[in-house]
Amino acid sequence: MTVFGAMVGIGIYGSALADQDQRRAADASQACLPQPPTATAPPSSTTTAPPPSESAPPETAPTETAPTDTGTDTATEAPTDTATDTATDTATETAPPETGTETSEEGEPMPGEEPMGLAGDELVALNGDRNGRDGQPSTPADYGGPAPDEQAPEAPADGTMRKFGGENCQDPLGPSPQDFVDIRKVRPSNVNSQPRVRRGGSAGTFTVNCGRNENGHGNSANMIAAPGNVNGAQHTHDYVGNLTTDGFSSNDSLAAGGTTCTNGDKSAYFWPIIRVRNAGSTAVDPLNAHNVGDPVLPASVKIQFRGNPGQQVTAAPQFLRILTGDAKSSTNGGANANAKWTCTGFENRITTKYPLCPRGSQTVRIADFPGCNDGNTDSANHRTHLAFADRRGNCPEGFKAIPQLRITLKYNLPRGKVFALDAFPDEKHNPITDHNDFVNVMGEQLMNQVVDCVNRGRRC
Repeated sequence: MTVFGAMVGIGIYGSALADQDQRRAADASQACLPQPPTATAPPSSTTTAPPPSESAPPETAPTETAPTDTGTDTATEAPTDTATDTATDTATETAPPETGTETSEEGEPMPGEEPMGLAGDELVALNGDRNGRDGQPSTPADYGGPAPDEQAPEAPADGTMRKFGGENCQDPLGPSPQDFVDIRKVRPSNVNSQPRVRRGGSAGTFTVNCGRNENGHGNSANMIAAPGNVNGAQHTHDYVGNLTTDGFSSNDSLAAGGTTCTNGDKSAYFWPIIRVRNAGSTAVDPLNAHNVGDPVLPASVKIQFRGNPGQQVTAAPQFLRILTGDAKSSTNGGANANAKWTCTGFENRITTKYPLCPRGSQTVRIADFPGCNDGNTDSANHRTHLAFADRRGNCPEGFKAIPQLRITLKYNLPRGKVFALDAFPDEKHNPITDHNDFVNVMGEQLMNQVVDCVNRGRRC
């Protein structure tokens, strides 16, 4: 009765705000985001990406094997302008200086040096009091634990969009203008690079094909951080792998479930969905009315287990729970933040912002999971049984290297429209809240195959 009552109450709340949110979605359409540059992304391979969804742009996007930007933008990426660019980041950017005030196809100004709309200190105020009862600091249930070894660099402050479409786009639910950045304004870095494998290390990779959630498996639960709760996440997840994953999943139910993975892997892989604010959209999360817009499936999902640069990996325990990133990172100080955003053709430009990609380039989310485990399958905060190895592959004392999971999601998003992650309401759809979850339900034989492949330096 308690769960049912909560569902009814939340449903009434969602219905009451649905009309308001639908109007907001209709307003926050193409007028909100200036079109990214019309120049195409760097050349891609000949492999064709999966077809875009209904809300995807008509252009053909590069595939997973698109070459990365080397730090110097080529003539195929952007034309040379004739005036002097006023953006200050060109002094440190390795790309050629951009000149003139760039505009979209509709004449909207491109990202510039003058922030508009909600400022950073206003966003903190909108997120509310960070203290709990009696003035004591509030600690989310999934807070704490080791931070990633390397964080994505912040986008330059002067990369903020000059204009965000007027009052209709200053949505108190978020996102804000400061949450977006032209990918060309992001400085190249080596955050996305694979560390050099030393003698004794494990250089192989094992890739699992579990689809793109074509069967529409989604809910707003989180069996790891909020078990036994139908709406514990307050935002919708896409699921691939195990077909039964919900807020009430147990080891037994997962082991008995089916899977979308072609190799029989019953593991659960899930992440928050992306929505696009299409004009006239009626798509609103019925339990969480702050999440509004049309859901977009990834164009591709790459699930890959990788080795350790300094040592051999050992089998991860069955039913191991792993989180990466933090769904509350914009309000809890960002200790566990691990958001990595980029565009195909620019994979060495990683940012914590929503990237604005050129024509023909896909939006990319990269989720790197911890690669060290202390032998336990979970911990009180769901984090301290795990750790990230350092760049040399060293795990903390008492931890062993396990196959490190990386999930790469690529999207064909319509150019010039606001898009955002589903999120907790206080997080204002901040892109730094991107996160990803994994429950290992591989059988012993399959896990041993993963370990053997990785340790032998093979590509499986």
